[in-house]
Amino acid sequence: MRPGSDGLRQLLADAWERWARRCAELTPDQWSTPTRCRPWDVAALLAHVCPTAAMFDELDAARIDEDALVTDAAELLRRFNAPGGVAHTGADDLADQAVADAAGLTPEAAASRFSECAQILRSAPIADDVVLRYPVVGSTTMKVIAEVALMEATVHLLDLADAVGGIEPSPEALAAVRDLLIAVPDPTAAVEVLAGRAAPAAAVPAIR
Repeated sequence: MRPGSDGLRQLLADAWERWARRCAELTPDQWSTPTRCRPWDVAALLAHVCPTAAMFDELDAARIDEDALVTDAAELLRRFNAPGGVAHTGADDLADQAVADAAGLTPEAAASRFSECAQILRSAPIADDVVLRYPVVGSTTMKVIAEVALMEATVHLLDLADAVGGIEPSPEALAAVRDLLIAVPDPTAAVEVLAGRAAPAAAVPAIR
């Protein structure tokens, strides 16, 4: 079952705290270790996923008094990852930006950013009815943004663990992200794949 707003807030804060602890322990060699998210090394992976306190101000500034056009995180991911969607058309630019941003980041700075943002999140409830402007889809809810952020933090934490070890997501975060990602493919295709009736390519990968 996908968690509610308060559960999301606690899981995301916990994920960021796990990132903070591991970042604080990274050695120079680990910082430059290649990851399976090519062409990123650990530094670029961190630059991609590391939040900033300014992000919360940006979210507040994006609030609008309208109905959200997308109210489900699985639908948001489905649109982003559709053929020709931004997950594909913008992939190269996203990869290049992370590499560029990594040049100005250190393990200590990344740890501080993760820790600070986790503290802010723990003190800032997520309201289901807050609607924000959002790229590509027009608008969505704060809950959807938090659910996607948890997915990103969890999947990339697995990428970090694969590269340098010493960290793993919480079982609760893994379960929440599993339930989100399995909701992205067509339900019939997903059931047939999981039941061994169809080849995995019919439903996975659910996201790029």
